[in-house]
Amino acid sequence: MNFSLYTPVAFSQNLLLNKPKRVFYQNLAVVLIRTTKGVFAYEDFCPHRGLALSEGRVVDGQIQCKYHGWRFRCENGDVEFVPVKNLSAKCKLKSFFALESYQLIWLSPSIKAVLPELSNSFPSITLCGTIKAKQIHTLENFLEGSHTHYVHDGLIRSQNKKRYPIKAKIIKMDFGFRVHYESEPAKGFLTKMLPKRLQQLNAVSTYIHPGIAVLEFFNPLQQMVSRFEAILIQENQEVKYFARIFLNLGWLTPIFTPLAKIFFKKIIDQDKRILELQEQNLIGFKNRTFFIDETDMVGKYLYAWNQEQIDHLPNEVIFNVFW
Repeated sequence: MNFSLYTPVAFSQNLLLNKPKRVFYQNLAVVLIRTTKGVFAYEDFCPHRGLALSEGRVVDGQIQCKYHGWRFRCENGDVEFVPVKNLSAKCKLKSFFALESYQLIWLSPSIKAVLPELSNSFPSITLCGTIKAKQIHTLENFLEGSHTHYVHDGLIRSQNKKRYPIKAKIIKMDFGFRVHYESEPAKGFLTKMLPKRLQQLNAVSTYIHPGIAVLEFFNPLQQMVSRFEAILIQENQEVKYFARIFLNLGWLTPIFTPLAKIFFKKIIDQDKRILELQEQNLIGFKNRTFFIDETDMVGKYLYAWNQEQIDHLPNEVIFNVFW
């Protein structure tokens, strides 16, 4: 991609009216402010003496610094009032362009930035957190399925159950790639809980460069049963993730959702543990490279995008896995 993208920094539900909130954008502290006129974002830095503006409060549409009471207009960052002189001053906050979409707050320093295309539906479950790992490894973990037999043994698949040959097709796209998998029988606790008609599912995984992974499951009628969106941002030595989970189980959806949230949180915790163990070990092997065979097409295409070498790979590849 030769253009910049908006980056999510918070779920909309966590930004309350007239309650400043500190977030981080590319490791820089930013204050978010929601007023009746919209959402606004500035460096979390009072230009007078450097206190975090997120420590202050909103008064009459202005954010007031907790230290000396300087007030800045929420809509444009201009100084409105300096109490010690009972006047304004020639000073302005450094702003960011803020968008609210997909139940998330997105930021960019450029108004020309592009918002990634995600589902416009309201998610059944939202989760966020951090993982001490690299973004590229976290993306691969989300998109490939061979680790699920071991890391999520019993929940998604099982290392002791019979495996079936699954044909997969990877397709290179302008924005990343997509992988279509043949259907497989239910093997884990989550899928076995579903009605029989929902247990034979086709999986489709999608990578949107540089940090979004989507996993969808379809029933034999090609109706979407579930969709998982993971938006991953590298911040120093950690990956911050925003997960949006959509369930389409008919009348079972509201019944299944609370239990599903518990299990998906457990699955993320299991992934977090294995990724952090991997990262700890990789520190001692900085010059080693990974072995990639014909079943590692997801990793092969993912690393190619990461290294800007995607032009060397074919537009379509069919490969086999045993799940």
